[in-house]
Amino acid sequence: MAWKIEKWLSEVFPKEDRIYDEYRELPRRELAIVAAAILDVALAEALSKRMADLPNEYEKFLGLDEDGRAPSGSFGARIQLALLLGIISQKDATILREVKNIRNKFSHRVKVDFTSPLVKPHVVRLHELFQARLTGLLEPVVGDTIKANELRDAFEITPEAGAGLLLAVLSVYQAYFHRVIPHITRVASIQIPKPLRYRRHS
Repeated sequence: MAWKIEKWLSEVFPKEDRIYDEYRELPRRELAIVAAAILDVALAEALSKRMADLPNEYEKFLGLDEDGRAPSGSFGARIQLALLLGIISQKDATILREVKNIRNKFSHRVKVDFTSPLVKPHVVRLHELFQARLTGLLEPVVGDTIKANELRDAFEITPEAGAGLLLAVLSVYQAYFHRVIPHITRVASIQIPKPLRYRRHS
């Protein structure tokens, strides 16, 4: 078997009641990188369960053998493929792409935080997208709602606000994948019909 990357459900996913606690103590840079890595391996596992039952093929295609040159070996490619295969919605794809953008800023810069000018627009956008995605899924609690502009102000000056948002996104999507992966069905192999035979007319 070529699968070398971590398996999300058996090696990465904490107990369901520990999703938040598992990562809340991480330093901010580490959280940005680890959160994206967790969601990336969750997508990889979900995709592997959707594809035709040809392990050698889908492991190479998804880069599960740690080959970064694989067609779907990157977080961005996996997001797009999960969208195309109906595992996530367009809204989910947009949210995950913002998580990827934030991860990239933290990965490729030395001095960076959630309030850095290059990161902050992605944090604000992630908040808007995540808030819209949760609307209708969660009933608001009276007195527990923070106005969007107050959060936007917090993102401007408090790095912990951006980290808290990313932690919330991570927790919700970990729970989502935990519930959806067991219900993903494989694509059936195509049965090639026998060639048609034509009668010769004399």
